[in-house]
Amino acid sequence: MPEDAVPGEMSFYAAMLGDAGRPLDDAGRPLGWLLEGMITAQVTTVLARLGVADELAGGPLTAGELAARVGAAPDPLSRLLAAAAVYRLVRKDDAGRYALTPSGDLLRTGAEGSARGVAVGFLGPPHWRSAGRLEEVVRSPDPVNPAGPGGIYEYYRKDPDEAAWFARAMGRVTGIMVEQLARAAFRPLASGRIVDVGGSRGTVLAYLLRALPAARGVLMDRAEALTEAPAYLAGEGIGERVEVVAGDFLREVPPGGDLYVLSQILHNWDDENARTIVRNCHRASRPGGALMVIDWVLPEGPEPSLAHVMDLIMMMVLGGRERTRARHEAMLRPEGYELVRDTPLAGVMPWRVLEFQHV
Repeated sequence: MPEDAVPGEMSFYAAMLGDAGRPLDDAGRPLGWLLEGMITAQVTTVLARLGVADELAGGPLTAGELAARVGAAPDPLSRLLAAAAVYRLVRKDDAGRYALTPSGDLLRTGAEGSARGVAVGFLGPPHWRSAGRLEEVVRSPDPVNPAGPGGIYEYYRKDPDEAAWFARAMGRVTGIMVEQLARAAFRPLASGRIVDVGGSRGTVLAYLLRALPAARGVLMDRAEALTEAPAYLAGEGIGERVEVVAGDFLREVPPGGDLYVLSQILHNWDDENARTIVRNCHRASRPGGALMVIDWVLPEGPEPSLAHVMDLIMMMVLGGRERTRARHEAMLRPEGYELVRDTPLAGVMPWRVLEFQHV
């Protein structure tokens, strides 16, 4: 490692790719960081799980002082913090006390744009184990079954605390999407009784009901995914306009909707299960009703897109997939829906709002 390397630019794996005293070239450095992702992800998520940033918000503390506050063993925590300093999440002073850096402060619960929920919810045991099985998934012709024994849904049913962290992480991501909907002044073509299928705490439904004051909503999801919904909806001022329903959308969805919303739902599933969900919406819909699908949409051409990364995550965690617009249309048309409007959302994440009409 060059002597002038600064914390945050150091990479253990990058150092192994170069000869002593020779700086890495432009190919080796990014490859080193890709290989180091296993370590950086775990350092970050463990700091988030322990609540280290919350404890350091009041000022610098030693590893021993932090250990007593977060329920950790002093020596292992000291070593974790030393590694976190390499990645610029904390810094250590001459007195042995640790303080937050701007990046580390984002792991604090109350920070503006806090990443704590994402770090815990999206890097929890189900996702970590799934990533470790990627080679197996790629070699196998059989897709992952998230509803099978040991799958992600069973895990969250058995561990409501982890389910709540995942819901918070999804809420953060969905919040970004809702901001993009708001910037675009998006209004759905259909209104009336809006059924948000698999809507977790109701972030998308809250936006739609604020945009459509005369509409009423139904929020449906698994029971463990709805734990934070009543408080969230009440805080958004729409609690009295929403009926919260626990259920399994692979079996049925609440009837009588004018608009069914599938926000980041279909990509969780293979085509067969996705068609089942759509078919259930069509069966439950009022005549002439509508279906709104919000998902990351794959480009038709060869250009790289973050949708391809999300497609990989869906494959290894849930056995699902991202789709092109054409594949969405081909999948939904036999189930009784025709595409009537396609609204791309501005931003880095390639969300599209696909609105379909019941035929």
